[in-house]
Amino acid sequence: MSTPATSNGSPSGSAAPVLFSEHIRRQFESQHRRHELATDLTCYRPGNALHSIRYIAHPHGLHVARWLKVLSYTQTHVTIDTANPVPAFSNDFVTANPVLPAWLKLPMTIRYFLAGLALRYTKPVCPDELIHAHCASGNGTLAWLSGRRYVLGTYGSEIYGARQRGRLYCWLLKQILQNAERISVGSFESTKILVEDFQIPPEKIYFFHLGYDDENFFALDHAQRMELRASRNLPADEPVWVINRRTDPHYRTQEVVNGFLSYSQMGGRGRLIVLCGDHQPEYTKSICDDIESHPHGDRVVVVDRMLSPKELGSWLQISDFSVSVPKTDNFSVSTLESLACGAIPILSNLEGYAMLRHCKPVQWMTKYSVADFAQIFAKTAATWSTSYQASRKVCLQFVADGYSTDGAVRDIAAFYLGDRSRQAVVTKKAA
Repeated sequence: MSTPATSNGSPSGSAAPVLFSEHIRRQFESQHRRHELATDLTCYRPGNALHSIRYIAHPHGLHVARWLKVLSYTQTHVTIDTANPVPAFSNDFVTANPVLPAWLKLPMTIRYFLAGLALRYTKPVCPDELIHAHCASGNGTLAWLSGRRYVLGTYGSEIYGARQRGRLYCWLLKQILQNAERISVGSFESTKILVEDFQIPPEKIYFFHLGYDDENFFALDHAQRMELRASRNLPADEPVWVINRRTDPHYRTQEVVNGFLSYSQMGGRGRLIVLCGDHQPEYTKSICDDIESHPHGDRVVVVDRMLSPKELGSWLQISDFSVSVPKTDNFSVSTLESLACGAIPILSNLEGYAMLRHCKPVQWMTKYSVADFAQIFAKTAATWSTSYQASRKVCLQFVADGYSTDGAVRDIAAFYLGDRSRQAVVTKKAA
């Protein structure tokens, strides 16, 4: 019996919620404006000044971090009102203001409602102020109750899974969506659901992507990759796969791991890296039990802790393939990060990934049993010694050409300023 290689202890050791983890807080507080690169958001539509924006969001959230990263290239100052019990913070670029005191111990659902009412009745409304609520169901509730103008960013899970959450949830979500001035989505599939299920006018919906963090996610040359592999006791002469999504049933982590173990049992070579992220401890423990009881379990590396962007990038840089097979999803930045590091994606065949159809090396899956995953490991392993280097170059060029920070800034400007003309460019790219 073998045991999995682990990073930082047992699954139960990472039970702290990711949004309150110390490194996420430090990452948020390290954000600064890049004065040498800063341009006004009028770069896309001159004459419409937008020097400040107010967020309703968790300031330490991973999605918010990417928006802040992009906006740090502009002259914009971001003020964040949050229902979450986090410390206040301010620098030259971003300010975080908790609406309610941290000592008020309440469930987050109640905090969203109370924070919305607090903003409505305690702070004056500025007619020129624009609020951006990050996520519709929680922060969107706060924005809706605040009585202010707002635009809305949606997450795929809250849109796709609305019907399963009951009539009250759907009714509330519909009010929030219909009262938003504009809505950003991460996939055309989300657009379809918003129009058909929530009667949102298509002209209110903006589809764009924020690209990826090219300071932490970039490709290494062969010698650098092999040196980094050696430092982590990974072989240079075998393929390496990485699961670049948190361990969760939604991402089929257990099926992927068992598929790899089955592939190894049949004589397959290679290593699998499992990045647990903001995981469910009990689910992760079940996966580790499967690994520990398998004779080839030592071929699986379980990274059981939250990673900084730099650390995450280093695991992707030493990997040849990345696995992201959720049941539903928008166009996830995790895939762009994998591409930028040269790890060829293995993806669920979802409409939300339509923008990646033109990247030929991407491997698509339509069946998700353990046997199906064993088969995809065998298939990609076969290409590793023949066409991998050429496919890697295609992936690197694809992500460099289409997902720059400058393009993301222009998409944000169009979204905040209500300019539809740039959407034609995005739609053409996806066609």
